[in-house]
Amino acid sequence: MKCKICKSIQSTIHVENVGDFCLDCHNDYMVELLGVSKMADFSKIISGYDAEGIIHRFEISNMIMPGFSVWKAEEMEGGYQFEILVKPEDNQAVAIEHLHQKVLTGLGYKTLTHLSDRYLIDNAIQIDKEQYRLNNLGTCRIQHAEEENQVYLVIDGKNIPLHDFGRALTAFEGFNMDFQMRDQSEEALGKDTVLRRASINPDVIMEHFERTLSWFLKSDFLSYKHASACEEALYERFDELELLYKYGNKEEAVEVGERMKKRLISIEHDTDDFPDYLLTMIDQVIGTT
Repeated sequence: MKCKICKSIQSTIHVENVGDFCLDCHNDYMVELLGVSKMADFSKIISGYDAEGIIHRFEISNMIMPGFSVWKAEEMEGGYQFEILVKPEDNQAVAIEHLHQKVLTGLGYKTLTHLSDRYLIDNAIQIDKEQYRLNNLGTCRIQHAEEENQVYLVIDGKNIPLHDFGRALTAFEGFNMDFQMRDQSEEALGKDTVLRRASINPDVIMEHFERTLSWFLKSDFLSYKHASACEEALYERFDELELLYKYGNKEEAVEVGERMKKRLISIEHDTDDFPDYLLTMIDQVIGTT
C-alpha cells in the first residue's frame, strides 16, 4: 500500500483511524500534531571502525511518536543495531551525537575472540570458515527470524544460532552465568565496561544515599564549597534508583525517589540553586517529569 500523503513510497507505518504512511510523511504528520520541529538535515549514512580495524556502514533513521523520538543506526551489511530514545521536544542534534558515540562504543567492544587455530575446535563458533570463542564478558541482541522460525543471538554484528551459542558455553562448564535483559536504547557495553552486581533493595539504596550525603554535610548543612562535589557523588545513587525503576518495583522506586527529594529539600545550604538540578534528575529517573 502506498503512503496516503506522498502516494509514491510504500507505507510502513499504520496510525489507527488516520491512515498508512511512509516514515518521512509520518514524521511530518507527528511534527504538526505535536507542535515540534523535525531535524531533516543529518547524515543518513555513517561509518565506523571496530576493534579489529574493520569498517562498518550504518543507515541512520528517525521516527517521531507522541512522547518519543527514536533514532536508529542499522548496519547495512551486518547485524549491528543501535538506538537512542529522546523526547520530541529535546535537542535532536545532541541525540544524533549520542547515537554516533554509541555506535563507536559498541563497535569498540568484542564479545567474540577470533581463533587462529587451523584445526576444528568442537566448542568454537564457526562463522564463514573462521572460528571464534566467547569471551567471559559480553553482550548480544535477541533476534527472531519469523520466516525461519529461528532464534539467533546477534553477537558482534553476526547471527549466532542458539545451539552454536550453547555449544560455545561448554568452554565455561562448571561456571555460573549471570544475565540481565536491557532495552536496545540503553548504553552499549564498551571495551572499558564491566557488569557488576548492584542491590536494588530500597532500604539499601537509601542507606547508600544517606552515606554519600554524610561525606559533605556538617550538622546537616551543605557549604557552597562542597555542593558541586556532592551533586556528582549523588549521581551514582541515582543510577541505583534507575536500576530499581527499570528492573525492580516501579512503585517502590517512585517512593524512594520522593524520599530522596524530601531529604534534599530539608538540607540547609548557602548555595543559589541546590538541590534544583538533583530534583529534576530524580524526576527524570522515576518518570514524574
